[in-house]
Amino acid sequence: MNLQQIHAQLHHRPMNGLQMMIVALCMVINMLDGLDILAASLVSPILTRLWELSPEMQGSLLAAGPLGMAAGALVLSPVADIFGRRTSIMMCLTLMTIGMLLSATANSVGMLTALRFVTGLGVGAMASSTGTMVFEFSSLKHRALGLGLVVVGYPLGATLGGIASQGLIAAYDWRALFVVAGVGSALLIPIVFFAMPESLDYLVARQPRNALQRLNHVLQRLQLAALGTMPSAPVAGRGKGSLLDLLRQPVLPRTLIMAASYLLYMTSSYFALTWANQMTTDAGFSDIAGRQITNMINTGGIIGAIVIGLACFRAPFKPIAFATLVVMGLAIVAFGIYGTSLTLVGVCSVLIGFGIFGGAVVLYQAAATTFPARVRATGIGLSMSAGRIGSAIGPQAAGLLFGAGLGRIEVCVLLAIPVVLSAFTLINVPQSSLDDAAPSA
Repeated sequence: MNLQQIHAQLHHRPMNGLQMMIVALCMVINMLDGLDILAASLVSPILTRLWELSPEMQGSLLAAGPLGMAAGALVLSPVADIFGRRTSIMMCLTLMTIGMLLSATANSVGMLTALRFVTGLGVGAMASSTGTMVFEFSSLKHRALGLGLVVVGYPLGATLGGIASQGLIAAYDWRALFVVAGVGSALLIPIVFFAMPESLDYLVARQPRNALQRLNHVLQRLQLAALGTMPSAPVAGRGKGSLLDLLRQPVLPRTLIMAASYLLYMTSSYFALTWANQMTTDAGFSDIAGRQITNMINTGGIIGAIVIGLACFRAPFKPIAFATLVVMGLAIVAFGIYGTSLTLVGVCSVLIGFGIFGGAVVLYQAAATTFPARVRATGIGLSMSAGRIGSAIGPQAAGLLFGAGLGRIEVCVLLAIPVVLSAFTLINVPQSSLDDAAPSA
C-alpha cells in the first residue's frame, strides 16, 4: 500500500473523531495567534499616550510582530517538513509563550518592539503547520470548510481578546493582556504533545526513527488498518524535497505567483488590522470605540472565513477569490472616506474583516492545492513569508505616510491598491496538482 491509497481511504469517508479534533485544536491555536499578533494594536492608543510615540514609532511597533512573522515563515517553516508538523507547532507555541510573557514586563517601546518580533517568529511559522495538518487530515468533502474554520480562529481569538482586553485593562493595565495570552500559549504545549498526531505525509516522506510504529499508531487512531511495512511514497525519490525545489521548474511559477499574491494581500490586510483602532481614536472617538472597531473587523472576519470556505466548496474558486479581495480593497477606501461617522466606519470594518479572512481562506487553499506534498509546508511557508513582509510593510508604510502629513483618505486609498493587485495576481495561479500534490480538491 502506498500513501495515495491511504489518502484515498482517509479523504473519501466521513471525518472521525481524531480528524475533527485536529481541526478543532488547530482552530484554538489560531485563536491564540490572532490575539498574540493583534495585542499591540489593541493597546496602541494607550502606549502612544504613555510613551509619547510618534506616528513613525507607532508604525515600527505595529510592524514588529508582522516582521517577526515574515522571518518565522521563511526561516522556521521548513522545520515542519524536516522534523514534523507536530514538532513545529510545539516549537512555535514555545516562542509565542516567551514573547508574550516577556512583553508584559517591557518598560520601553524598544524592548516591546523586540519582544513583538519574537512573538511574530512563532506565529509566522505556525500558520503553515496548522493549515497543512488540516489540509492533510480532512476529507475532500470538508477540506475547504476545515480550512475556513481554522482561519476563523484568528479573528475569533482577536475578537474575544478585544472584548476581554477592556475588562483586563480597566481592572489592571495593558500588561494583563499579554500575560493572559502567554499563559494560554503555554497551556497548549502539553495538549499538542499528547493529543496531536504527526502528519502521515511527513512520516512516509521523511521516515524518521520508528516511523512505521508511529504511522500505525496514527492509523489506529484514524480507525484504519495497521501496516506491516512502510508504504511507498507516491513518486520514488521525491519524498525528500527541499527549498530549492520551489525555485525550479515546474514549481517556480507557482511559487512566484503565490508569493506576490500573499505579499500584496498582507500589505493591505495588516494596515487595516493594526491601524483601524488608532485611526478611530485619532478621529476623536474613545479608546473603547477604537477597540470596538477592531472587534467589528474580526467579527466580519469570522463571517467571511465561514462563508467563503463554504462558497469555495460549492462554486468555482477563482471568481470567489477575485471578488473577495476586490471588495476588501473598496471597503478600505470607504473606511478612509467615512472616518467621521462611527456607524459607517463600523459597516466598512465588517466588510474589511470579511475580505481579510475570506481572502486568507482562498489564498491558503490556492497554496495548498498548487504545491507538491514533499514541499507543501515549505511552499506555503515561503509564500506566507513573502506575505509577512507585506504585513510589516503595511503598518510601517502607514506610519511613514501619516508622519509625512498625508490624511486618512489618502493613506487608505494608497494602501488599498495592493489587495486589488493581489486579486488580479491570484487568478493566474495554476490549480492542477503536480506529482505528489496529494488528492486534488
